[in-house]
Amino acid sequence: MRTVNIENLGCENFNPILINALRQYWKNTKYFQCIGTPKKQNLLLFLDGCKITYTDKNGETFTAESGDVVYTPIGGEYRANLSDFHSDTSHTVGINFLLTDESASPIILSDRIEIFHVRDTSEISTLFERCAVMDMGHTEISTRIFLLKILSLLANSSADRESSIVSGALSYLSAHIEENPPVKTLAKICNVSEVYLRRKFKESMGCSPIEYRNKLRIDKAISYLKFGDIS
Repeated sequence: MRTVNIENLGCENFNPILINALRQYWKNTKYFQCIGTPKKQNLLLFLDGCKITYTDKNGETFTAESGDVVYTPIGGEYRANLSDFHSDTSHTVGINFLLTDESASPIILSDRIEIFHVRDTSEISTLFERCAVMDMGHTEISTRIFLLKILSLLANSSADRESSIVSGALSYLSAHIEENPPVKTLAKICNVSEVYLRRKFKESMGCSPIEYRNKLRIDKAISYLKFGDIS
């Protein structure tokens, strides 16, 4: 099983397989749990009029608001608590699916829960709803087209989000070069977990936030030596 970040999925030759799609109302059930029974498929979940707080088996928490899309991978184990229902029609639409590469090996988009904040919720909501009402009259290619459109929208959303996250940390470090902010502080500024910021910063910049701060200081010192009279 390979992990391919969703923004890099377009560079892969992959086969999408939609297993099923289901609209669910949670008025009587406020939580779902699969700790001890790992997920057998990838899941994309669209939230319409409710909020979900996830806690994975390691204790890390993730919160998704109405209009967000949540991805949970094959092998995922977590507890999901639902709250903040806007109305009696508040619901989720879930799509269980598989992705395989040329050698038929499974692909996951992440090894953890991912939350996508999509700008145009109307378009992605329509795609999820169309998947949920599919019947046997739809051809296999139709289901794949809907799934591919959803993945494409999420890929664009992910690329924008990651760029924003890293640029936020970069801007803060550049503006506060004399300070020594811990990664925990940077993560809070960027509104992500410390683990997530470390990973994405490393992917984007090739170094840790602290290494990047030190590089800024060295570059500044070199500039002083070249162009100033400071010893």
